[in-house]
Amino acid sequence: MPGERTRARSRTQRIPPGGVIAVLVIIGIAVVWGGEISSSVGALVAGPPGTPGSLQATAEDLETGQKTINYPYVVRGKPGMIRFDAYRGVNDYLSTKYPASYDDEREYWLQFVDESIQGRYLKDLARSIRAAEEKPDDQVRAAISMVQQIPYIDYPFDTLAKYPYHVLYHQNGDCDEKSLLLAYLLRELGYGVAVLRFEQEQHMVVGIRAPARYCYGKTGYAFIETTVPAIPTDAGGDYAGAGRLRSAPEVFVVADGDSFEGIWREHTDAAEWNRIRGMDSALDQYTYGRYRNLAQWHGMPY
Repeated sequence: MPGERTRARSRTQRIPPGGVIAVLVIIGIAVVWGGEISSSVGALVAGPPGTPGSLQATAEDLETGQKTINYPYVVRGKPGMIRFDAYRGVNDYLSTKYPASYDDEREYWLQFVDESIQGRYLKDLARSIRAAEEKPDDQVRAAISMVQQIPYIDYPFDTLAKYPYHVLYHQNGDCDEKSLLLAYLLRELGYGVAVLRFEQEQHMVVGIRAPARYCYGKTGYAFIETTVPAIPTDAGGDYAGAGRLRSAPEVFVVADGDSFEGIWREHTDAAEWNRIRGMDSALDQYTYGRYRNLAQWHGMPY
């Protein structure tokens, strides 16, 4: 009998308006971000939250400390790999860009996907996804699976969120960080995308534009969990410390774009997956085989 998988619960932190003005000269000073020590690439002048700092960084500064990372993914049971060249210099640069506060919460989250320096490199990742899968629907599936496969990490509630590039460089992230990375990639692939924030459960997921019958509640977007491998449209998991998602999420639109019309396949699989998970008795050989096949089809543990 398959057990109920528990999905990770994570903080989604918004930095409140206001703060104390600080001038930080960060030349050769170690900055701790995401559990690793990283050196700076220049000098940053920081104002109160909401005031962007100014940092001059050349391509020579940014593209230092290269490491090649291969990110696994699964599309309809077929495993693949996406290569990404990550740079310590970009990681260090972004580590000096502290999140700004906004009265409009959508603007707070958008700063993580609109940062221009990281965009130069994340566009390369999106191009690699397109090159790996010929069909647009499978490009979406590859991006979703790749982000889901990146290990989840939990942070204290008051930890500042990291940029999507940090998730790739450190190869881990929590729910909002991984969701913002996937939102960026889906936007770059040309799809309508939003992030859905469940304040009561302290959780964030991605929403992709889809036909209404496959959308989550009245959001206008299909539900995509990012903390663990899961079937898109499946919102029936348990979240540590919160149980199932029951509150209505806030919807923060990241981009308009295409609808993921092929998501009907995922919706059909999710319905069968949840039917099998809900069985109280031991599974017969055929049903267990379907359970195992669905798990393999979507890169999920079983």
